[in-house]
Formats: sequence, structure tokens, C-alpha cells
Amino acid sequence: MKNNVLNFHVLLVFTLTLSFVIHNFIVDSSRLLFLYILNFSIAIFVYWMVFLLRNKQKESLGYYFLVGTLIKFLVFFFIILPVFKEDEVVTKTEFFSFFIPYIISLFVETKCLISLLNSDD
Repeated sequence: MKNNVLNFHVLLVFTLTLSFVIHNFIVDSSRLLFLYILNFSIAIFVYWMVFLLRNKQKESLGYYFLVGTLIKFLVFFFIILPVFKEDEVVTKTEFFSFFIPYIISLFVETKCLISLLNSDD
């Protein structure tokens, strides 16, 4: 079980770091690091929420995962989007600055949660 948790953390850090380096090389944005850290933090929170509740509330784990996804969207719409709209326009660069780390963290999170739930305790 500890192996699943360690694998998730290593894979998430590795993929987001690699993505950040490439993304930062292509796009010069002062908010980029914050957006990657934000997506990383929420992915960690959702994974640990499911991890800690996997034995006690197994029938509700899918809902917890969906709540985590909802949290990510709410953070985007209520915190990130108003910052992007300060100049009245949300550019493609700003949009992808949030959604590239979002998609990467969601993919890693989903893959690792499937592995966690399919493993024997």
C-alpha cells in the first residue's frame, strides 16, 4: 500500500516538473509556477482523501473523486478566472497555463487511484 502512495507522489512530481520546465520554456508567465503548485496540491488532497477512505466508505469513493474534480473547477472559476479577466480578456496562453497542469495531474491522479483501488490491501 505504501508503494502505491509513493508511486503516486513520485509520478505526480516528475510529470508536473517535466511539464513545468517545458511549459515555462515556451511561455513566460509569472503565474505559471503558482498554477502548477495549485493543481499539484489539489491532486494530492483528492488522492489522500480517497486513500484514507478507501476501506471505510468504498461505495462512495467515486463521489469523492468527483468532488475533488469539482473543487478544481471551482478554484478555477472563482479564484483563477477573475485574475485572468483583470484585463477583460482571457488569452489562450492564460487558459492553457491552468489546464495543462490540470489535465496532467488529473491523468496521473486517475491512473494511480485506479491502481490503488485495484490492489489488494
